[in-house]
Amino acid sequence: MSLIGALNIGKSALAVQQAAIQTTGNNIANAGNVDYTRQTTKLSPNRDQEIRPGQFVGGGVNLTDVQRQIDEALMTRLRAANSDAESADVTQQWLSRVEAVFNELSDQDLSTRLSTFFNSWSSLANKPQDVGLRQVVLQNGTAVADELKGIRGQIGDLQLDVNNRVTALAADADQLAKQVADLNGQIVIAEGGTGGVANGLRDQRDAVLKQLSQLVDVKTVEKDGVVNVFVGSEPLVQGTTNLGVGVRKDQSDDGTVVNTLIFKSNNGNMKATGGQLGALAAMQTQIDGVGNNIDTLANNLIFELNKVHSAGQGLEGLSSVSGTNSVDDATLALNDPKANLKFAPVNGSFVVHVKNKMTGLTTSTLVQVNLDGLNGDDTTLNSLATDLDNIANVSASVSGGKLVMNADSSDVEFSFSQDSSGVLGALGVNSFFTGTKASDIAVNTKIADNPNLLAAAKNGEKGDNQTALAIAGLESQAVAGLSGQSIKDNYQSIVNTVAATSATAKNTAEATRVVKDTLESQREALSGVSLDEEAVNLMKQQRAFQGAARLITAVNEMMEQVMNLVR
Repeated sequence: MSLIGALNIGKSALAVQQAAIQTTGNNIANAGNVDYTRQTTKLSPNRDQEIRPGQFVGGGVNLTDVQRQIDEALMTRLRAANSDAESADVTQQWLSRVEAVFNELSDQDLSTRLSTFFNSWSSLANKPQDVGLRQVVLQNGTAVADELKGIRGQIGDLQLDVNNRVTALAADADQLAKQVADLNGQIVIAEGGTGGVANGLRDQRDAVLKQLSQLVDVKTVEKDGVVNVFVGSEPLVQGTTNLGVGVRKDQSDDGTVVNTLIFKSNNGNMKATGGQLGALAAMQTQIDGVGNNIDTLANNLIFELNKVHSAGQGLEGLSSVSGTNSVDDATLALNDPKANLKFAPVNGSFVVHVKNKMTGLTTSTLVQVNLDGLNGDDTTLNSLATDLDNIANVSASVSGGKLVMNADSSDVEFSFSQDSSGVLGALGVNSFFTGTKASDIAVNTKIADNPNLLAAAKNGEKGDNQTALAIAGLESQAVAGLSGQSIKDNYQSIVNTVAATSATAKNTAEATRVVKDTLESQREALSGVSLDEEAVNLMKQQRAFQGAARLITAVNEMMEQVMNLVR
């Protein structure tokens, strides 16, 4: 063993401990960086030197690697937990907003307005000739219509908000995917196939992947330093290529515009099931479903009430009436889907009563509505208008796809009764409500302007209350179009479903948050920086550095002594 060998040992020790101290300092500097992965130095002894046969002395120390303390399997699970937690949080937030739309904790909610509306019909049944009570019915009907419009409008606003949010987050996800692709290229260049690891760049990439996992559920596959990113089974990032995240505007069956996630490279659908974008995609369907349920409720409320009201009579007869619902083709059977009548009449009949106001003489005519689909003679709007036009003292025609009927003179008025086909309600003839869904429901302006036309009677007598009683009973009467539920129960079912779904979402959010926090704690234990531990390491490395420096000093003194001997 030579003095030069000892000097080299000291030199290697100084260099290695300097690197170790720098690594520890880097850890300490990044103690507050949640995306930093703790690094450790890996030391190994240099090759021994044989000083004589069978005798070896050490050759000092060598720095073989600076390693990131990371568990890739844990990181994969953590990214999945991030996606689940973000998805659950977003779902909870938006369902809470949907729940708030119904405002069921107040005395101005739809259920209260519906009860008040139907109760006002009961009150009218007690005094069917009271004009003041008729005004109350109209006011309460308007309140119900306005509340339904308001709920549907707010749901539409939520749909628009979701669409806008999807567009914004898709742009963020696209940028993050681009960053992953760029970092892949930088890492490949930095590592250069040497087997070394670009720790800082890898930390940056992991941080970007973490952000990306919060937006969309991703799976990663690493090979030769490059991370390929997949959404579902489709690649999003391949090497240094970003296939892109975009949005395509689609239209649902009810005409609602939905922003659909796509891969920019081929416009194919991106099947995101997690992360904020996955949750928003699911929320689009859920919110649309709630909106459709409200439309279905409004549709059945309109039709069921109009079927009863159209066949009833008010305090005065009709001199003219125009249907509020149109068909696309007046030559097709009224129940033909291509006719596009929003309400479906059935095979049956109704009676038209024509009264001479001067003589009091009334004639009644039975009008058949043939919709049995046999013999090619089903009732069309044109044929129905012809049948009505053939009744004495009244005329009927079709205008703009709507039925129009008028008395032939001011001495004549007419009314309807016994409609077993529902065709009058379907066409909106003598209807209480106009519109076909929650967004356009309203009280018929003709009745609102003349409360005497409000139908409370069924037998034509002004003091009769059978129609008012029948309408009052609709609140709790089973409706086929609502799967056998009543109007009241169906609305309560909608509200209960939203509330239950919101409560489940809250529990899911809490559960996913616990899982995420647990995995983050595991990651912190392995990859996080402990200042106490780093302080201990720093002291050890400082002492080792001081020892190496003392060794060099000692060897230097010994070499001076040797040189003095030579002199």
